Order: sequence, then C-alpha cells, then structure tokens
Amino acid sequence: MNTLSKNLYKILKGKKSARYLYAISFSESIFFPIPTDTFLIPMALANRDKAISLGLYTTLFSVIGGAVGYLIGLFFFDTIGINIIESFNLMDKFKSFSSSVNKYGYLFIFIAGFTPIPYKIAAITSGVTGVSFPIFIIFSLFSRGLRFLTEVVLCRLMGDKAKNIIKKYSFALTIILLTMVIGIIILKEVIFN
Repeated sequence: MNTLSKNLYKILKGKKSARYLYAISFSESIFFPIPTDTFLIPMALANRDKAISLGLYTTLFSVIGGAVGYLIGLFFFDTIGINIIESFNLMDKFKSFSSSVNKYGYLFIFIAGFTPIPYKIAAITSGVTGVSFPIFIIFSLFSRGLRFLTEVVLCRLMGDKAKNIIKKYSFALTIILLTMVIGIIILKEVIFN
C-alpha cells in the first residue's frame, strides 16, 4: 500500500468518518451533487466488519434527507425547491418525473431510489405532486435500502472485487429494473383500461 492509500485508509477508518458519510447521505437526498455510493463503498471496504451497519445508517439518513426534500417540495417548492432543481439543471427531468409520479406514483419513487436517477428529484417531486408521505417513506426505505445494502454486502463478502462487480453490473441491473417497471406499467394499462 502506498502512502496515499494508507492515509486514505486511515481517514476511512477514523471515528468521525461514519458521521461524515451519514451527513453526505442526508444532504445528497436534498442538494448534494455527488452520489452517496462514492463514499459508502470505500468506507464499507475499509470497515468490512461494520459494512452492514454503515449501509443501514446510510439508508436511514438518506430517507430522512428525502423526507426533508419531500417537505421542501410540499411547502417550499416556489422558493427553495425550484432553486435546487435549477441549480442542477434538472428542470426537464423534474417535469418528466412529475408526470410519471402523477401517473404511476410509488414505482417511480422506487426507481429513483435505486437507480442513478437523482433521488432528490423523487423527493422534491413527490412533495410537489402530493404523493402520500407514508408511501414515499416506505418505497424510499425499500429502494435506498436495497441499493445501499446490496453494495455493502458485496463489499463485506468480496472485498475489493466488489467495486468492479458494482461498477460492471449496476448499469445492467438498472436496465433490468427499468424493463420490469415498464412491463408492470404496460400490464397495468392493458388490464385496467
């Protein structure tokens, strides 16, 4: 291990590093631009014995941040929410997501929580469109938990090989998930119309 790697490893194993991870997870659900996974995976690899608890707390703080995003969308969209969306140049995604949330609700919350679609968009849009808050929380917990716990379990079981597996198969898994959801939507349209 070179000096830079040793220093990074020390930082990742530090007592306050988990707090920083949880703060990032919380803020990424509202405004922070870098995905939480970028920090979670190296921390889970450096702390393999604590990987599961890191994943659980990361999920919890992400959903708490999502709840704040939901409340911003519900009560403060015209002042705060619109600024967040515009600062990330996500207005087109917001409009598209809004119409999808109105039509399919919880499925799109799940997709945004699990895939690379910015979760902050799902949170704010869910508040704006009036998605049931309990439904938002349940599907956020499920999707964010599935995403983060899959990553940390792989890190715990496979070590450094997990990074390559996550990188290699996350896109394929996203495509499979989106295909399944589109299939469900088509079935719903055919059966109920």
